[in-house]
Amino acid sequence: MSRASKITLGLTTLFTATIVVGVHHVQELERQTLHQGPIKDAQRVAEKKLARQNGVDPEKERQRMVNKNEHEYQLELRKKYEQMQPLSGEVRTKDNELIEQKK
Repeated sequence: MSRASKITLGLTTLFTATIVVGVHHVQELERQTLHQGPIKDAQRVAEKKLARQNGVDPEKERQRMVNKNEHEYQLELRKKYEQMQPLSGEVRTKDNELIEQKK
C-alpha cells in the first residue's frame, strides 16, 4: 500500500468514527430533551392551576408584561431617534433649505 493510500484510509476511518460518535452524542441529547418535556409540562400545568386558584390568569399576566416591555422599548427608541434628529415638523433639503408646506 502506498503512503498516500494509507493516509487516505486513516483519515477516512477517523472521519467516519468521529461522525458515528457525534451522531450517538446528538441522539443522547435528544433523548434527554424529550424526557424533560413531560416533566416541564407537568410543572407548567401545576403553576397554572396554582395561579388560577389565587385568581391570577398567567396568560394575561404574561401578555401584560410583553406589552409593558414593548412600550418601554418604543419609548427608548423614540428618545434615541429624537436626539439624533429632532422632530420640528419642518422639511429641509440636503442643502438645509426650508421647504414651505401647503396647508
